[in-house]
Amino acid sequence: MKKTLLAIMCGFAMVTPLQAEETPVKDLTKQVETKLIAAFGPRLQVREVAPVANGQMLEVVLIDGTVMHMTPDTNNFIYRDELYELGANGPVNMTQARMNPKRADKLAAVADKETVFFPAKGEQKALVNVFTDIDCGYCQKLHREIPRLNELGVAVRYLAYPRSGIKNPQTGQLTPSYQKINYVWCEDDRKEAMTTMKSSQRELSVLGQRLRQSPNADTEKQFRAIQTQMSAMMNKSKDCGAPIAAQYSLGGELGVTGTPAIITQDGQLFPGYLPADELAARLGIN
Repeated sequence: MKKTLLAIMCGFAMVTPLQAEETPVKDLTKQVETKLIAAFGPRLQVREVAPVANGQMLEVVLIDGTVMHMTPDTNNFIYRDELYELGANGPVNMTQARMNPKRADKLAAVADKETVFFPAKGEQKALVNVFTDIDCGYCQKLHREIPRLNELGVAVRYLAYPRSGIKNPQTGQLTPSYQKINYVWCEDDRKEAMTTMKSSQRELSVLGQRLRQSPNADTEKQFRAIQTQMSAMMNKSKDCGAPIAAQYSLGGELGVTGTPAIITQDGQLFPGYLPADELAARLGIN
C-alpha cells in the first residue's frame, strides 16, 4: 500500500492554502479523485478529502479506508508516521532520509568479526548490512541469493535480529529464534552454520506443509530427522558472548521492524526481500 500511495501523491492536483479553505469539500474530493482516476485508473478512488486543523492540513481517505494527511500545497504528506516530500524527482521519505546518517554511523562502528560476513568475489563494489532471522522465509530466500550478490561485487554482513526476541516474556526462557541464531554466531565457521541452519529450517517448513496437506510416513520420517538435527544444533547453542541481544537492540534503534532488513553503507533501509540483481541495481551496480 505504501508504494501505491507514493505513486498516488505524484498524480495529485496542486491546491494552494487558500483553495483548501475555500473549495467546498465535495469539489475538493472530486478534484483529487478525478486526478487520481486519470493517472492510475478507477481502483484508486478517494472517499473523502477534507481540510483539518483550521485548514493547515488535508485529510485524504481512500476508498479502502486508508488515511493520510497532506499539507494544503500537496508538497508534503504524512503516512504511517513518516513524512514524505514531493520533489521534482518524485516522493522522498524525509523521515528515513534523516535516519540514514545515523544508521550509517552506527553500523560502521560494528566490526566485521561481530557479524557473519560474506565477502564479495573480486573487487568489492558495495556492502550491505542485513538484519536476519533463521525462521523468516524471506531471509532464507535472500540467503540463497548471497552467491549471486558476492559474484556481483556486493559484500554482505549479517546482523542478528531474532524476530521472537531474546526471551519469552511469559516464561523468561530464551526463545527458539534466539537459540537458532546464537548457534550460528557461536560456531567457528559462521558462514557454513548460517547456511546449514537456514536451509534446514526451510526444508523443515516445506516438509511440515506437505504433512499438513497430505500426511504420509516417508515425509514424516524426513521431517522428524531434520527436526532432530535442528534440536541438536539448538541444544549445542551455548553462551559464547555472541552480540545477539546488542544487535537486536541496535536493529530496533535503526528502524528495523521485520526481517530481512537491508541497510546500505550510506544508511538507506530497504525493508524486505530483494532479488540479487534488483538489489545490485539499487546499489548502482549494473
